Amino acid sequence: MSDQGFDRVAALQSAMLLRGFTEVGIRILASLCEQRSVGRGTYAFRAGEESSALAFISRGTVQMVPREGGAALGELGPGDSMGGFGLLFGGEHLLSALAATDVDLLMLSRERWEVLQKQKPQAALKLQLALVQDLCDRIREAKGPLREFLAWQISRRPAENR
Repeated sequence: MSDQGFDRVAALQSAMLLRGFTEVGIRILASLCEQRSVGRGTYAFRAGEESSALAFISRGTVQMVPREGGAALGELGPGDSMGGFGLLFGGEHLLSALAATDVDLLMLSRERWEVLQKQKPQAALKLQLALVQDLCDRIREAKGPLREFLAWQISRRPAENR
């Protein structure tokens, strides 16, 4: 899909991560995002690759696949986002994102993130808080041993910090 006819603001308004943002905040983010299309059957990114952007899915379905391949662990679609940790902290993708259909993404790169932090610090802080809230929600929604493991990991401190 080309940028012509592609409404970045409308795509971001449907993003669950940005549900607390005003229209002005959405427009600020839309101006910094770049569109990326991924064809069906190809990867938006692979596990182990550098994670350096937050991706908002505006159209299509993405299957999250383990590093070693195999069955999809889940699907993401319009309104979902992926790569928040990569935006904030870098590192590598833990899962691969395989396009189950043709997919349109809006990408906020680390470079554009740094621009946002300098030029619109309140918008950057609001996005950081939204990413933290999303993580907290996911931990709360986790079940059984996974939830216990996540709670234990979060409460741990490295030995050098004690």
